[in-house]
Amino acid sequence: MNLNRNSYGHIKSFEDFENEKIKLYYQIRLSEKKLELKYIELVAFLNPMRFVPFLISSWLTPLTASLKNFILGFFTNNAPQAKTQNSEEKVEE
Repeated sequence: MNLNRNSYGHIKSFEDFENEKIKLYYQIRLSEKKLELKYIELVAFLNPMRFVPFLISSWLTPLTASLKNFILGFFTNNAPQAKTQNSEEKVEE
């Protein structure tokens, strides 16, 4: 941070000073309210009634997707082989 730079050069009167003070006060209050909202969101997220189902669903989603891919792969890979084996058996007869 550059200490030589004056960010309050626009203040020329007590009225400007009062306006800047009010603006800074409202900026601080806004920052505090945003922080409070983030805290409330964090507490709500870490609530065991919501956190446990979230963990279970986040763990089950990849597991079910891999199970689905395994089942689809099993049936799609075995189907052509079964047809090939059946056609070979017919040729031998």
